Formats: sequence, structure tokens, C-alpha cells
Amino acid sequence: MKYAIYNHKDYRLNIRNDRLRLRTYEPEQGFRELFDETGNKTNLFIKDVTKEEVDLVYELKFLVAYKGKEFEPYSLDRHILDENEISLFSMDSNDVDCYEFEKQEQFVFKKDVPLNDIESIIEVKKPLLIFEDLPECRKVIPRGEIREYIKKLDIFI
Repeated sequence: MKYAIYNHKDYRLNIRNDRLRLRTYEPEQGFRELFDETGNKTNLFIKDVTKEEVDLVYELKFLVAYKGKEFEPYSLDRHILDENEISLFSMDSNDVDCYEFEKQEQFVFKKDVPLNDIESIIEVKKPLLIFEDLPECRKVIPRGEIREYIKKLDIFI
């Protein structure tokens, strides 16, 4: 997912022909409400800006630390809290033996891990466009804060 920091706030982002379209579900000054093809309100507000008007454009990714290694999650949203486990995937066949992953398809391995067995979630912001020369920013969410983080994340994503 792509985001931009504009006026010190993070917004979901679509990129079209060097134009950035910020999106929010909260009405804000300078944003206009988006209507669907039939003219109905969508409760989505948008604003078109240039890349020079934003402080940063980035792609947001997540990693999950499990038994000392970082894996990518299949998804990171509220259903994880309901199921109390997270699905991790790997493309490393060694993880089948070392971490008891199961083959999902050729070169893709998966493991469902109880949420309490996760060491941390790592939020990775990878700069894009004119910002791509900046370093990635990593934020570690420790085990005790994971559930609250996912609840807040569900609103943001």
C-alpha cells in the first residue's frame, strides 16, 4: 500500500501520471468528497497534489519476527485478532525444516502462527518517487503492543 505524508499526516495514496491523489474517510479542508458512477456519495474524500507538495511518499510493508527470523505476513488486519493467529509465508525451502512451514505451492511456504508466539511486528516504510534515495524507516512493535497496534492499523489501512 502506498501513502504520503502531507501537512504532517499520513494519507492513503494513488499515483496517476505524476499526480498524487490523497484519500481519507474524514472530511478535511481542501479535500473533496468522491462520488461513484451513479452520483452516490462514497464517504471518501480526495485531494490531488504534486510530489513536491508532500513531505514523503512511501510504500508500507510489514514483517513479522518469529523465532528470531523476519517473515512476511499474508495479511495484517482485524481478522488476525479474531482468529488469534497470523499466516506467515516464505520462499525459502529451508523454512520447511527449520520453522515447520508447509509447502503452499512451488517455492511458496506457509505457516499459521499463534499471535502469542510472534516476537514483534516490524513496520517498514520504503520511500518512493523523488524520495527513493532516502533510507527505509523501520518501527518495531513489541509483543505486548501487537494487538492494540493491529486494532489501530485496521482503521488506517
